[in-house]
Amino acid sequence: MNINKMQVGTEGLFRQDHLNQAEREKVNNKKSDPDKNNAVKPQEASAAVDNVSISNVWQKVARNIDVRNASPRDIISLSSQLYNAGAISYDDHINLSFQPEINLDSPPESKPFSHEKKDYVDLWRTKQENVIRYGGDRTQIEDTHRIHSILIYVDSLK
Repeated sequence: MNINKMQVGTEGLFRQDHLNQAEREKVNNKKSDPDKNNAVKPQEASAAVDNVSISNVWQKVARNIDVRNASPRDIISLSSQLYNAGAISYDDHINLSFQPEINLDSPPESKPFSHEKKDYVDLWRTKQENVIRYGGDRTQIEDTHRIHSILIYVDSLK
């Protein structure tokens, strides 16, 4: 018998006759708005309108520099262009543009390897693996991963 009283009592809580006027209008508006009942779910709506826009600087760099066959000077140029356009951070610019083969203090004729072309995607993948293998800290791992990802992205735009 208590169960029946409880059911009757709870039914009254959810009926509209206990709602004030503003609450009744809100409930009625929800029921009567056919657009809302037939609305597209957020996942479906976003899938239909998502666009990927690639910045002109990324496209320009990808057209002009082959990161799989680039000289150290090409990578410095890539880094400068991306940094100046605001596409990469200062730290990424420093990490990417540091090329040990190029020392501004030495004369150009003593830099025989400064124009040697390399696969920088592979070079940074190896750097990342070495940082992980030899116990680099989290910052070093994240830095090498981010630079490697930048180079992969540029390569993917060719």
